[in-house]
Amino acid sequence: MRLFTVVLVLFGLFVALHYNSVLAAECGAGGRCDVPQGYYLAEAPPDWDGESPLPLVVYFHGWNGSPEGVFRNRSMVRPVHQRGALFVAPFARTGYWRQIGEDRAEGGRDEAAFIRAVMQDVRKRWPIDEDRTMASGFSRGASMVWNVACYTGDLFKAYVPIAGGFWHSNPDDCPTGPVNMRHIHGLKDRVVAFDEIGVYNSMPIPEGMELLRNINQCAAEPDTSAVLKRYSCEVWSQCGTGRELQICTHPGGHSIPGEWVAQGYDWMASLR
Repeated sequence: MRLFTVVLVLFGLFVALHYNSVLAAECGAGGRCDVPQGYYLAEAPPDWDGESPLPLVVYFHGWNGSPEGVFRNRSMVRPVHQRGALFVAPFARTGYWRQIGEDRAEGGRDEAAFIRAVMQDVRKRWPIDEDRTMASGFSRGASMVWNVACYTGDLFKAYVPIAGGFWHSNPDDCPTGPVNMRHIHGLKDRVVAFDEIGVYNSMPIPEGMELLRNINQCAAEPDTSAVLKRYSCEVWSQCGTGRELQICTHPGGHSIPGEWVAQGYDWMASLR
């Protein structure tokens, strides 16, 4: 009788473990994709054939946000999927992204190493169209985009930060060289000021763009402009490195309509 009871308990444990493993979502199907120092969430377009190379959009969430919260914002994710792209959202440990770079790096996780681990894992799991890769983010997540562009700029074809730039200081140089960037910012932003040091010690956006203009060998003044539905852009399209820079502003505050990320993708896809 005792042996029968033990066998029954073990069988029940096996069934429970098997049931829980079935319930646990896999990476790319709502479950976490674990990498050293953290995780990310990812979702391919629902009509993807499982084989064709996927364009890629990586989105860095804002202060105290989460990948789960990002994916609940379907007004942001759905337009990206409609363009056939894989949507990836990494997780910021303790709620915010750290600065990157010598004499600038904050304590905690090495964000450059983390995002490289994320990208290595993404490329291992999905076939990526390397001609169409973009990083975007909002607020402190946009600050991460600036840091990634400056210190790991080889990872993406283009960068679209929204309402956030460098914090505490501007770097003297960007080790990975020139990049394509469209920055979007509200002129009435009271969280991350556009053209002055902000309340959280954010650096003026024009100063960061001046650094990129020098690295990209761009003229001091833009050579053209573009007007979209909610914002207008000054454009440097004739830079010596062949890259393009844009500063786009709108009359509002600290905000990010969901479609702006997909519009950034359209711009990225149009680049030479």
